Amino acid sequence: MRFWRTPPGALVLMTAFTVCVGAAALGIRVQQVTRPARQTQRAANLAADLVKIEPVRFRSSDGVDLAGWLIPGKPEFPAIVLCHDLGGSKASLVNLAIPLQRQGFTLLAFDFRGHGESAGERSSFGIVEKRDVIGAVDYLAAVRGIDARRLGVFGVGMGAFAATLAAQDRPSLRVLVLDSLYPAIEYSLSRKVYENWPFGVQHLSALPLIAFRILDRTGAAGERAADILPRLVGRDVLMVAPAGDLALAGEMERMYHTIPEQENVDGNLITLPATLQSGLYGDNLERYLTRVCAFFESRLVGSS
Repeated sequence: MRFWRTPPGALVLMTAFTVCVGAAALGIRVQQVTRPARQTQRAANLAADLVKIEPVRFRSSDGVDLAGWLIPGKPEFPAIVLCHDLGGSKASLVNLAIPLQRQGFTLLAFDFRGHGESAGERSSFGIVEKRDVIGAVDYLAAVRGIDARRLGVFGVGMGAFAATLAAQDRPSLRVLVLDSLYPAIEYSLSRKVYENWPFGVQHLSALPLIAFRILDRTGAAGERAADILPRLVGRDVLMVAPAGDLALAGEMERMYHTIPEQENVDGNLITLPATLQSGLYGDNLERYLTRVCAFFESRLVGSS
């Protein structure tokens, strides 16, 4: 007991106390970023007024109840799954859904678990959410008039990550448009936890991941989009990088160069001034929608 009353003992106690406080603060921050606030129903109602939709419910591949909108297109036309970002909802994809529906595509926009009107409480930055994408693909494939062998998927941020992982298990996802795709969950997790602190993002990214794995109860494996992209043989992929985020754009360029060259299959990387993740308005919105819609048109319709 005498040791704790000495200066070295006091230093040990202070160090232990500081570590405990820091660990608790980190755990709280990880809890905050994995439990985003749900978008309001008002946004969903506004979106419902802009396109013809059919509210649907289906289950993820592990049984979580999910809410979605089925947006019908032309008979016998290809179909696309739309996957929103962390903290978003199906309503956040309406600006894209409108022109895609006008082109004739049938669309399924849905709320990931823990978002919008879906069940669930936590996010795993796309690892477990891949099961939501698989559930959406399986639901859409069962809709009458849909070619279940050739589907498209659009994802932004977490949605792009989850879609990439799901594509490995669902070869029917032939055309992928991936906006602001990050290579691994620790990349996005550290940027959320250490927001506006570059040193933490660059040098302390392992700590939020450790906290996430301790707090997470899903048993999610550490899958990486950067490892899966090279395995997606026979897929057409469009990667959309934000010019305003040089770090993420650089990561996406590195991932793009790992996609194998294949005959009659195309991979593209474009960098736009803004993307759906960063917010789109005016000319930037029109440019974005034009590029994304043209890619789906040429790869899903033109090759069918």
